[in-house]
Amino acid sequence: MKVEILSQKYNELVFTIEGINNVIANTIRRVIIAEVPTLAIDEVEFVKNQTPLYDEILAHRIGLVPIKTDLKAYSLKEEASGKATTELKFTLKTKGPKTVYSGELKSKDPVCIPVYDNIPIAVLLKDKELVMEATAVLGRGREHMKFSPGLCHYVNAPVKFKNLDDLKNENQELSRDKFIFFVESWGQLSCKDMVDEALKILDKRLDEFSKKIAKAK
Repeated sequence: MKVEILSQKYNELVFTIEGINNVIANTIRRVIIAEVPTLAIDEVEFVKNQTPLYDEILAHRIGLVPIKTDLKAYSLKEEASGKATTELKFTLKTKGPKTVYSGELKSKDPVCIPVYDNIPIAVLLKDKELVMEATAVLGRGREHMKFSPGLCHYVNAPVKFKNLDDLKNENQELSRDKFIFFVESWGQLSCKDMVDEALKILDKRLDEFSKKIAKAK
């Protein structure tokens, strides 16, 4: 198996894998999207909600705000042991007239903050208030898409291409068993971290499966 990185940024990654089949390629894609955990707000307690939105609608909007994630600092609740950190608290207290944006969510962890400051949450009229506390946890995209770290798709490599800007140019030979992967991050994790974590998860699952097969013999 041969891996080659064609383009790498924090939120975009393009690479090729040679020597695998469609089953393995699709497994890698699914693990990146659905199994790599990220932080997302899962519970919201409103002290005062004087926006035009019902509590549940507002909570849903807040839950979709992507949160920068430190996988070394937080653990999934079902996998946590000892004094592992499983939750992160956010607070928001503001008064109108104004549009409330995601940047006003104050995190207890200076590292894990909203990825974007300019996501509109709600509108407050004059003298109206929004006061709340929220709890973020690690979760997986298969549980809810708000936990998904981004997108991933792949294509069977064309026989020839020059570069990513012009795949139609015929200057480079590629074998038929080579796949081009395109990874895009929502910002919670870098694309490299997404792929690295996906491969760790896949390796762990395969190891667990191998042990179960051995016990069944």
